[in-house]
Amino acid sequence: MAPRDKERHSANPRSSVRQPEKKSGGGGKYTVGKAGDERWGAALMKADPNYDPEEKRIDPDDGCAYTWDELAEYYRGKYKMKMLEEYWDYECKPAKSRSRKAQATQAYKDPTPAESTKKVSGKGKAAETAKPKAKAKAKEPKAKAKAEAKRLQPGDMESDGPLAKEIALHIPYFPFKKIERFYDIQGLLQHPKLLNAMCAVWAKRFRKMGVTKLCGFEARGFLFTPVSIKLGVPFVMLRKAGKLPNTISSGPYTKEYEGLDEICVQKGAIVKGDKVVLIDDLIATGGTLCAGIKLIDACEAEVVECSCMVELKALNGREKCLSAGAKAVWGFISEELLTTKAELPDNYVDDGKK
Repeated sequence: MAPRDKERHSANPRSSVRQPEKKSGGGGKYTVGKAGDERWGAALMKADPNYDPEEKRIDPDDGCAYTWDELAEYYRGKYKMKMLEEYWDYECKPAKSRSRKAQATQAYKDPTPAESTKKVSGKGKAAETAKPKAKAKAKEPKAKAKAEAKRLQPGDMESDGPLAKEIALHIPYFPFKKIERFYDIQGLLQHPKLLNAMCAVWAKRFRKMGVTKLCGFEARGFLFTPVSIKLGVPFVMLRKAGKLPNTISSGPYTKEYEGLDEICVQKGAIVKGDKVVLIDDLIATGGTLCAGIKLIDACEAEVVECSCMVELKALNGREKCLSAGAKAVWGFISEELLTTKAELPDNYVDDGKK
C-alpha cells in the first residue's frame, strides 16, 4: 500500500475509511456518568465525557430542577435505587440551559455599532455594566425561593399534616345554601404555590397506584387537572347531563345539599381495565362520588380510590363509597382543621341556588 493511501485510514484498525475514530466514553470502563454515582458505590470516573456534576433535571412532581445528588437525597429510603434511576432517566426532563458553546459565543460577540457608540463615554459604559448585575441579583433570590416553596417534605404527604394545616387556613367557610358552614375553595386558588403543592401530593400518591385515568367532577374537580399533567395520564371530565355529547349517564342521584342531579361521562373516555381515581374538592354524603363509581363500573373499569381535598367525616360519605365499590377513600384535610370564618359584609345575603 502506498504511503499516501495509508494516511487516508484511521490509526484504529476497526474504524472504516470514512468514519472518524470513536470518542472515549461510549462504554467499556466508563460509567453512564450521572452525578452522585459515587455515593452508591459505582466506579464513576470523572474522565467520562458524559459526567456532569451540575446537570439538573425537572422533577415532574413539583416542576423544579434538581441535580441527581439532590434528587437521590430527597427520595432516599422511599424508592429502590433502580426505580429512582428509571425516574431520573425517563420521567425527569432535562432543565433547559444554554450550552457552553452558546455562552462563549455570546461572551465574545462583537458589539454592534450602536453599542460601541454607547461605550465611548464612561457614563454609558457604567450604565451598561450595572444593569446585568442588578438583574442577576434580583433573579437569584427569586429562583431560590421558588424552589424552596415547592419542595414537599415527607410529612406533607400525610392527611392533616403540615401542608394540610397550611392549606386549611386559606379555605374559609360561609353561611351558604342554607347551611352554616360552606367551605370555599376560592381561598386556596388565591395561593398558586399551595395549589401546586396540593397537586404534587396527589401526583406522588397516584404514581405508585398504576393509575391510567383521572376523573374530575364538574365543576370544582376540574381545578385539579395539573395532577394529570404531573402524572402524564389523561384527565376525564364527569359532567352534568346535557353538557357532553355521546355520553353514558349515572342516572339521578341525591346531591350533598338538596335536590337531584345526574352526571355523565363520554363514551370511550374510560375503557375496560382502566384504573381510575375519582378526584373532587370535597366529600360530604358521598352521593356524587357514588354516582361516579357507578359510571366507572358501567365502563368495566376499576375505581382504585376516591380522593378529595376535604373530608366531612361526620356525614359518612367514606362508608357509602366503599360500599358502592371503591377500593379506597382518601381525604387530605379533615373538617376539624377548617376553622377560618369568612369575613362577611353587613349586607351579606345567602344567594346560593339549590
